Amino acid sequence: MATAMTSLNTKLSAEEKDAFVRNTAALGLTPSAAVKVFVHMFNECGGFPFEVRRQVSDDATTYLSADDYGRFANALDSAVPVATRELLDREFSWED
Repeated sequence: MATAMTSLNTKLSAEEKDAFVRNTAALGLTPSAAVKVFVHMFNECGGFPFEVRRQVSDDATTYLSADDYGRFANALDSAVPVATRELLDREFSWED
């Protein structure tokens, strides 16, 4: 039995689309095939198949004082509630 297909649409700037078409062609792919590869890998990985992060400047970084860091580190070493410990100790299977 054939799998039912559906469409996925997105809006891009003309510049982004042109660059995407050029780059996929350079790889011997159509834009549609490249999107299918991305979706497949996204689903296989359970998220982005590459690191996604934003550049953060030092101005936007919050640093803890030595006292606050000490309290934070101590909290990490404090007892974990039983329900939380049970969840952390469980063996998970990611298979269907």
